[in-house]
Amino acid sequence: MKPSKKIILSCEHGGNVVPEEYEYLFKSAQKTLKTHRGYDIGAADLYESFKNNEVSYCQVATTSRLLVDINRSLYRRTLFSEFSKNLGPIEKEQVLKEYYHAYRDKFEAELRRLWLLRTTVLHVSVHSFTPELNGDIRHTDCGILYHPGRSNEKTFAKQWKHEINKLMPDFRVRFNYPYRGKPDGHVRYYRDREEDLYLGIEFELNQKHAYDSEVRKKLAESFKAACETWLLSSF
Repeated sequence: MKPSKKIILSCEHGGNVVPEEYEYLFKSAQKTLKTHRGYDIGAADLYESFKNNEVSYCQVATTSRLLVDINRSLYRRTLFSEFSKNLGPIEKEQVLKEYYHAYRDKFEAELRRLWLLRTTVLHVSVHSFTPELNGDIRHTDCGILYHPGRSNEKTFAKQWKHEINKLMPDFRVRFNYPYRGKPDGHVRYYRDREEDLYLGIEFELNQKHAYDSEVRKKLAESFKAACETWLLSSF
């Protein structure tokens, strides 16, 4: 009997919504909210396209990360942005309770439920990146982020890249780009808590493809194929 496996999806920067009670903080930031700083443009649509019969659980956040960044640990200076960092301690605790902990606690509860059943979980966190940052043009079409020291994550990343390139041979896929796969984040948090029953992958799509439905469709097909291979494999 093969070990139990499940696939779960998340999207931490899926929207740029500012709750009404905090709109006053962003009166001068309406343009910024619509940029890559306010949210991961196109990530929520990609996340939706990745849902398939192999995925057992999904969770997306639509509150702007400029209020609080749920993809960062509590100790990080970038947890609150320049627009929200001057909130008082009580207000910050309220933001954390309603938007940070509400998201992460729910997600962690599902993971721990699966781990109690000795289920190996493949977690794919869906993101996007701006095509240009500080004058640097990013030509890569997508990135697959994993921890180089975790062989199962590396194997899945290679399989997914293979499936993408079968469908889109000229699509430029890089590992651990535009960010390294090891640093702090929602995925890293779970790696630190479960050595054997967790695979954490972050997928980054270049925002120049954010509104390309054909690219989304093919990426979704590649993801499904990679998931099917993983579910049947021994890794």
